[in-house]
Amino acid sequence: MKKIKITLYLISVTLFAGLLFASPQTACADHKGVRYLIVASDTLLSDMAGMLLPANRFSVEAILPPGQCPGHYDVKLSDIEKIRKADLVIFFRNMPFMEKSQNRGQSMLAMDSESRNWMAPDSYLFGLNRLAVELARRFPEERNGIFKRKENAVRLVRDEAKKLRRQAAGITGRAVLASSQQKETLEWMGLRVAGVYGRPESLSAKDVVRLLKIGKVQQISAVIDNLQSGPDAGKSIAETLGKPHVVLNNFPSERGYLATLQDNVHMVLAALERR
Repeated sequence: MKKIKITLYLISVTLFAGLLFASPQTACADHKGVRYLIVASDTLLSDMAGMLLPANRFSVEAILPPGQCPGHYDVKLSDIEKIRKADLVIFFRNMPFMEKSQNRGQSMLAMDSESRNWMAPDSYLFGLNRLAVELARRFPEERNGIFKRKENAVRLVRDEAKKLRRQAAGITGRAVLASSQQKETLEWMGLRVAGVYGRPESLSAKDVVRLLKIGKVQQISAVIDNLQSGPDAGKSIAETLGKPHVVLNNFPSERGYLATLQDNVHMVLAALERR
């Protein structure tokens, strides 16, 4: 009996951390114990859905690999087939590859980020709440469980976010140059983002000169890139200024949201604390 209790506890903790995803199965909505297939555009939404839905009834999969840029991703035939079999497809509005793969006959749930970066903890919780409301509306029989899981997830994220902010207290106020995709997360860490830039293909010589000037005047501590939009976008700027170059992830890795947030914070700390 003791072993059974320990096993159930470990399973519930893993589920709430967003790390337990069941393998996909074809859904049938007519009897109990059935599994639904939820397909998300990316690992951020799949992580949230995995936190909110019971793993014994729902399989959650992401289309976009965590290291891929949404703007450059080419939809595969396997992605289209996955979408075709899904009971619900969740995606961020304005993701180009999702526009190509939508099926009007499919149950689709479009999420509006409202110009927030949902990798930043406060915005992650904002998105988690929005998604919980939408999922409860589409699966009313799961409503109570969805909101209970949401509250558990909120506690986990808030507790970890507080811990990470305490760890980052020593870098508060330090100035950095950064990809615009990482600005909100870096400001949450307590950093001052003195200048931002976009994708590598959009960086002109004039932009580089401007950023170098800002970097010198503001005495920046690092140049921080976004993996998905271009890991080397600011590398030459960092080299010219003689500052650390850091690459952060803007989507949860296979290890889940909290682990990815931890990795992002620790990479920044490792770069700034050694100087």
